Amino acid sequence: MAGLKTTWDMGDRVIHLTDVIRYLNKRKRQVYSIPARALAKMLGRRLETSRKRTMRADISVPIIVEVDRQSRRPVVVLDGNHRLAKAMALNTNVRMRILYSDERDKLFGA
Repeated sequence: MAGLKTTWDMGDRVIHLTDVIRYLNKRKRQVYSIPARALAKMLGRRLETSRKRTMRADISVPIIVEVDRQSRRPVVVLDGNHRLAKAMALNTNVRMRILYSDERDKLFGA
């Protein structure tokens, strides 16, 4: 899976997608299913993705969404923009796991 190569360079260290997934697994974070268009509307921005890569995306793999713990509103898709775009194009649900903003701050050192 190409997405597992995703990294975030924090200057003093690099965070790997596998680190985020391991964190979510350790906390037994469940997978939710939500209409893709509803999630995109909550995010309030247009997805900029390439059509070819979008149509190759495997929507059975959950996306990771950062959510503000206090407002319970999604902030950003950390991993899975192409999967979200494909689910929107197919007018179907997208599977997602939640990483709360305060957890992201701890993981990423913000």
